[in-house]
Amino acid sequence: MSRAAHRALFISLINDAALFPPAGLPMGQALRAHADHRRARYADVVGPFLVSAPAVGDLTAAVADGAPAPSAIGLVARPGTAVADIDDSLETLRALEWPRVVSLDTAWSPQWRNLDIGELVVNLEIGREGQGEALDDIASASDFVDVRATFRTGPTPDWSWPSAAELADVILGSGRRHLPLTLTGGMHHVARGQHLVDGNSQEQHGLLNVLVAVHASAGGADGATVRDLLQIRDAAALADIVAGWSSPDIAAVRAAFTG
Repeated sequence: MSRAAHRALFISLINDAALFPPAGLPMGQALRAHADHRRARYADVVGPFLVSAPAVGDLTAAVADGAPAPSAIGLVARPGTAVADIDDSLETLRALEWPRVVSLDTAWSPQWRNLDIGELVVNLEIGREGQGEALDDIASASDFVDVRATFRTGPTPDWSWPSAAELADVILGSGRRHLPLTLTGGMHHVARGQHLVDGNSQEQHGLLNVLVAVHASAGGADGATVRDLLQIRDAAALADIVAGWSSPDIAAVRAAFTG
């Protein structure tokens, strides 16, 4: 029997995005589900409760009506959200007694440094155009603030599904700059494969693929190797790889890939 991967690999690996597609739960239901997750045997895997800037009022109203308050919140501001609107949402959350706002997810732009970041972890989503410029800019600030690059792994109406080669380039580009990477949108399964989304079969990247690819990148692998690892469809084979990692391996992977 294969041994299990070390628990440290998974600590706070998955943020709770139940308010967002594909789940899209109502606020009260999402908060109750989050409370259940935080009491479950896998509680240490669960990161902050993510809420969009426009839904901050719904969050405060639901808690006032008796829904369980999350212990940690991540604010999500969609691309195009004005800096002033993001700061207003952060001010509202910081003024409350019960939440601990720990992170901000927003799109990269040259204006991101105008945000009232404070002590937050900042995840800046990069696009396909000007990717090198964005990564360079984010990396240049990483000595002063806790900032990471974010890349979208799933399709939206205006964002096509990224190939393994595209994702490999992002992993390698972040790694070369010693810049932590997060992934968003579409990472819903452990291994790459075809999965049903709203009744339609879609190719999706796998979480274990990403972990293995990041490990290889941190070890100096080339682009072809990282790309090939992202295309493995055998979940058991991927699980066997991560189960064999040492503590330094796990530390290197989680320093490079934060969730």
